[in-house]
Amino acid sequence: MTFSASQSLRRHGVFALSLLLASLVWALLHFAAAAMLTQLEERAADLVWRLGAERKDERRLIVVDVDERSLREVGPWPWPRATQARLVQQIAALGARQQVFDIVFTDPQADDAALVQAVQQQRPVLAQVFALEQGGQPSVGQLAGALDWTSCPAPFGTASGYLANFAALSVPLAGVAPPALADVGHITPRVASDGFVRHQPAVICFQGKSYPALALAALMHGAAERGLALERGSNWLEPPWKLSAPGFALGAIPLDQRGDLRVSWRLHPDSFISLSASDVLAGRVPAGLLDQAWVLVGSSAFGLNDAIATPFGGAGAGLQVHAQVITALIDGRTPYTPRGAALAQILAAALGAALLLLLARKPRQNPVHSQPLRQRFSVVLLPLVASLWCVVLWAGHAALLGRAALWLGWLDPALFVLATGSAMGVLEHAQSRIDRDRLYTHLSSYLPAPVAAALALQAPSGAIKASTNQVSVLFADIRNFSAYCEARPPEEAAAVLHAFFSTATRVVEAEGGVIEAFQGDAILAVWNGEPAPGETPRGSSSDHARRALQAAIKLQAAMQGVLPDPAPAGLEPLSLGIGAETGPAMAGSFGLASRRTHMVMGRTVTIASRLVEMTAELAHPILVGEGLAAQLGGVGLESMGTFLLDGMRTPHHIYAYPLHAEQLPASQVH
Repeated sequence: MTFSASQSLRRHGVFALSLLLASLVWALLHFAAAAMLTQLEERAADLVWRLGAERKDERRLIVVDVDERSLREVGPWPWPRATQARLVQQIAALGARQQVFDIVFTDPQADDAALVQAVQQQRPVLAQVFALEQGGQPSVGQLAGALDWTSCPAPFGTASGYLANFAALSVPLAGVAPPALADVGHITPRVASDGFVRHQPAVICFQGKSYPALALAALMHGAAERGLALERGSNWLEPPWKLSAPGFALGAIPLDQRGDLRVSWRLHPDSFISLSASDVLAGRVPAGLLDQAWVLVGSSAFGLNDAIATPFGGAGAGLQVHAQVITALIDGRTPYTPRGAALAQILAAALGAALLLLLARKPRQNPVHSQPLRQRFSVVLLPLVASLWCVVLWAGHAALLGRAALWLGWLDPALFVLATGSAMGVLEHAQSRIDRDRLYTHLSSYLPAPVAAALALQAPSGAIKASTNQVSVLFADIRNFSAYCEARPPEEAAAVLHAFFSTATRVVEAEGGVIEAFQGDAILAVWNGEPAPGETPRGSSSDHARRALQAAIKLQAAMQGVLPDPAPAGLEPLSLGIGAETGPAMAGSFGLASRRTHMVMGRTVTIASRLVEMTAELAHPILVGEGLAAQLGGVGLESMGTFLLDGMRTPHHIYAYPLHAEQLPASQVH
């Protein structure tokens, strides 16, 4: 397998493992924190509504508010029936086309007849409320406004109690032929765990009958429709459920899986014109303001307990929900989740994952130089790109919600892509650490470990990076190896050389030295050479001189079982010559940034190499220079005299370390 193929296979393996981890994280989040995720997505939508809310002069629906000023001027609620009836008649006199009450008239009073008469004359849409999720409650008043369905179909919920208008408003008076009373719709909210109202059940079931929401009842009343048809969505762009009627010119009304209307907060609350009920009663309304308008009557007074949380504030009037739902129904802009939303989310997640895979691909140009950049990109930028993809998904969701009233959802694919990007970053980081350790291991097998450690932390450079230290140098060379290579098969010569290098490395490192270079059939070892990054040279000159000599003695003994002895017929026997010296030397890296070499150089290294050449002439396998001998005080060494070494200008005193017969190869024992 080629390098490129193995890299591609590894990259795809990391990607596949990232997808698996992302799927597990996604499933765990949905198992442990599904409600929190739903609330997070809804809160993000609240931000969309708040930032993108339209501010316009909405005159089709006017709000008449029983506010704090009304309670001060008219009196505490509930007002007398005559006052309530006068409000109904006054709104009609101002030219309102339709009245919708977000108020339930529950308790009968002595003067109910006035209100009943006003309701019979003006036919407003009245309200009633059910106990759906709040638990059971006593049933008060008389339910009205049931749809003409024979049963209550799925997916609508069943209530356990209700508060309705007093019976006289729900049952026609004697002598009045039905239908004589107002249409009725429920104002039951579906309150989320954070107190916000984002949905309203379109229909609620009670004792086998189906009761529409206030907004639907108002729409039916305005279109003179007496019934609704429930259908399932027929294609991927349609909602799961929809309500329709022949009189609805704007088409079907979309519902979600639970049969709820999603509240559209498209209009800012300031868009609605709000009149105080006291102004209406006192005739302080500009002429023509209510002409042919729908009027929503409700209350924002704090004491009437009709406060809800909305995207625009933590304590808004409950009538805001009905104002938003009614205007959205009129405009045909009720938000809904199409049946194909799950598929769209899967595609969004797949596109995000594909983008991450594309960005994580290894560049083809200059793969070695681009590898660190790619790893940094994978570790840091992949999670960042995944986060940006989450922002793109949220922005797309916001645009569709605001412009097309489509709720596709964005959090699930965003979480998946974010988990995938994070997992890829973590795995790439782990892989880069493994690669770096492997690279350092390989590098330190070709270079001294301190040098490899230093290079791993440095940027490529074409400058000289070297330092001078007091070192001990050992040169060891296999004599007669060139003739051996010429006469013997290459595999055999390679085996001898491999055994020599391996043995020398073990011996030198055991004595604290470092193999600086393998040079043909020779090795160069240094004590107290280039330190590791951040360290200073350690140990005295006498200590590393002693250890260098000990390494020479042990290496000579260890090679007795390694070099062929006796030599093959017709060949000079192989033997090991060792030269050692102590003194100053420069160690460092040299050459262009694109092609560097590490080496130790100086007079001390030259003397050690020349001593190796003289081992055959002086018939001593270990020769020591005067610098090392001075550090040891000449103890155990035998003076061989002063010699002018090849290529040098100054004579040098040479010492030999005498080996006993048992320490010498058989070829050197006479």
